[in-house]
Amino acid sequence: MHYLLKWLLAGLAVLFISAAAIIGSMRAGWWNPSLEEVKAKHAGAPSEFIKTGDVTLHVRDEGEGPVVIMLHSSMTNLRIYDGWAEALKTGYRVIRIDWPPYGLSDDPEPSKGMPGVVTLLEQFVKQQNISEFTLVGSSSGSTISVLYAAKHPEQVKALALSTLPLSAPPTSEPPFLVDFFQYIHQNWTPGYLPEAYFSAFLGWLYGEPSRLTPETVRWYYETNNIPGKFALVKAYYEANLSAVWSKGAKEEASQVTAPILLQWGDRDAVLPEYLVEKAVADFQSTQVEVIHYDDVGHYPMLELPGKTGEDLKTWLDGVYQRKGQD
Repeated sequence: MHYLLKWLLAGLAVLFISAAAIIGSMRAGWWNPSLEEVKAKHAGAPSEFIKTGDVTLHVRDEGEGPVVIMLHSSMTNLRIYDGWAEALKTGYRVIRIDWPPYGLSDDPEPSKGMPGVVTLLEQFVKQQNISEFTLVGSSSGSTISVLYAAKHPEQVKALALSTLPLSAPPTSEPPFLVDFFQYIHQNWTPGYLPEAYFSAFLGWLYGEPSRLTPETVRWYYETNNIPGKFALVKAYYEANLSAVWSKGAKEEASQVTAPILLQWGDRDAVLPEYLVEKAVADFQSTQVEVIHYDDVGHYPMLELPGKTGEDLKTWLDGVYQRKGQD
């Protein structure tokens, strides 16, 4: 019994030392991919880096025709629209932007929150001599799109939004693994999250987890673990608490006059389906067309890029056909 206890204690000591060493190496940044590595892998053609004020924006600009600008959601980047860009670029000029603090864009002051992204977009479209366009947004990118459209009705000709929060999202209950990795991240490894976290997190956000590919998990992991990225994200989140979520965007929604397409995954664990009715009611000055996807979660463009991209293109074609007849 004495020897058994001795071996048990020795095993626990080894386990403790190993865990401490792993956490220490994560805190030291040894596990993070470098910015240069991530750029080499995810910023090939047609990516370009455009200086807009003090910000360097990672942009993909493809196709010809009416301009469509795509704004991704939080904790992701322009790659969520790979499928939709393929569907649209045959008839539209599709511009995808990594808005800071996400993706490969670099902003020395990302703590301005969503209003800061709106200002950045104003500067970008002026710089690019773009006078009118459609905004496509996902989740918080949808919120930014609403804020922009309310401020610039003369520029925004249509809005295509998915899983739209007009107020702070309701409390949700992530699975144990997501909570576990977040606890480690928040308390011990603030600059790093393992690939297993993104697999669990995205699997939770998908309506059908079997649709999640290892490639998607990998680029989420790589682009979010760029050194220094999580500190910028934290500052951005804190800015939004007072800049947007303290009052929500209901007032701005009521000012939007552009036609709206709302594509909603009814299995969304973060923004439940009942929010659709509230969102539609808040758009008091325009018409909203809603398309529900009953087996899709938070990311329609990732889960079903073919079907949801086709629906988006059909709707956009109709919008521009009607505008051509006016």
